[in-house]
Amino acid sequence: MRVHIIGNINPLNNGLMALFLSVTRFLSNVFPSIELTKESLLPHVDGRLNPTCKCTKSMKSSITLLCSTLIRAILWRIFWELGINVTAIFNEPLKQYYEADVIMDLSGDGLCPPQSKGYWYSLSKVLFKLANLISIAIALILKKKVFLYSISVGNLSLLAPLAKVILNNVTLIAVRDYASLEYLRKIGVTKPVIYFVPDAAFSIKLPRKAFKNRDTPVFGFNLSTEAVQHLHGFKIQHFVRIMCSLIDYLSENLGAKILLIPFSLGGPFRHDDDRILLGELLKNIVRKNVSIVRGNSLSSIIDAISECDILVTMRMHPAIISLLYGTPPLILSHSPKFHGLMELIGLKDLLCDPTQINHESLKEKFLYIWENRCEIRSHIEMKIDFLTSLSLKGLERMALMLREVIKA
Repeated sequence: MRVHIIGNINPLNNGLMALFLSVTRFLSNVFPSIELTKESLLPHVDGRLNPTCKCTKSMKSSITLLCSTLIRAILWRIFWELGINVTAIFNEPLKQYYEADVIMDLSGDGLCPPQSKGYWYSLSKVLFKLANLISIAIALILKKKVFLYSISVGNLSLLAPLAKVILNNVTLIAVRDYASLEYLRKIGVTKPVIYFVPDAAFSIKLPRKAFKNRDTPVFGFNLSTEAVQHLHGFKIQHFVRIMCSLIDYLSENLGAKILLIPFSLGGPFRHDDDRILLGELLKNIVRKNVSIVRGNSLSSIIDAISECDILVTMRMHPAIISLLYGTPPLILSHSPKFHGLMELIGLKDLLCDPTQINHESLKEKFLYIWENRCEIRSHIEMKIDFLTSLSLKGLERMALMLREVIKA
């Protein structure tokens, strides 16, 4: 059995890595002989991080390559209908699609990007959504079964009619929030098997930690360069001043140690690297009890999150990892996916409205979490086993469907 992973194309984004590893490790346990391939913007990096998975250049690495691949797929289909095999026209991305038994989209929010404050950045996200839809369409042109797993769908605007046609021809859509279910119904996507399942990262097995009332609490800050610049629309230095004032307050009044935790470590654009923002923050802080996590592997980042008593985050998967440890996250929200996540856990009051990100509102929200940390941890612990179980059941259901597809 060969499964080709699409959409999960930036190996330096540890959120995509967490999603990829959660699904592929499960599949490898269920199907020991499974062969995994993957499209990637950085195949040499992806191949090093995932040596058991063959990586090839993503057709979305350039407009020319994407258009060329689409044209080749259409030509193949025309000749196939005439009974002529013309696989010789395939390029490398198309060859990987063709040789796979199933195409699996693990793009996360690739079909539901957040709203941006900037016109040009919003336009780039529309084009990215279109590229994602085209890559799914290419798989369908090649008559492949397509699974969309652990994704969010929404905010497709003018692309909704195209999405309706394409998504109604895939085999499975497993969404990670109820808002996506409603959105699919709204735009008329009804033909595939569609079900809700918590994000696949909830299936990651992490040891529960025993919380202690330490004299020196540890607070983590996982901040996104992209979210600050493009999604919240802050000037970097303005946002840095807000965070510095909060960190100074926590250090002085709670005696806290501060861990700056990057999660996305680069990619095709400068804003993909969280270390740019965190580096600016570190330069503007004079206190000695602030440090940045230097390890660049997902495991080292998970270890850092495990040390925290509270995690301030602007990213989805660090919030999930925090919850798996029973640690309350303070989420600076920029997307409906965060609301869906915190609805599942029943703690929407841990979300911070992006229009109210200032020193006083953040301090007030943070102190609320700190003063009620025991109750919040207990609430998380009551919910997390159920969400983990649901996540595993969703993976099991997907594996059953995969088995049936291969048999057919």
